[in-house]
Amino acid sequence: MQQLFTQLLNDVQVMQDRYEFVKADVVDYDFYKDVVPFTRNIDELLVSLKAYEAKMLQLPYMNKRKFDLLISNIEALSVECHFKRTSRKLFTEKVKAVQYDLSYIQRSDINL
Repeated sequence: MQQLFTQLLNDVQVMQDRYEFVKADVVDYDFYKDVVPFTRNIDELLVSLKAYEAKMLQLPYMNKRKFDLLISNIEALSVECHFKRTSRKLFTEKVKAVQYDLSYIQRSDINL
């Protein structure tokens, strides 16, 4: 389970890196070649994460709404990181929220 959180945190870092590359005009991502495979990989990880939803909802600072928002933000970031028109402020806020929640769950002493 820890490996899943580590992978998700690493992928969020990849999303940040991709976003910085596209914002700096270093690269233009191809939707079918780059975006679709990346989002499929993220979707597979999220399916694994959802399998532990009931355990995560037992944490003091986690509830159904916050868990659903975490999933939604990760899904959105996996697409938004590839496009220059994405707002830097909104992107950064989502990244911080996702990193905080994933780190909190990872640090918790629940038997996942």
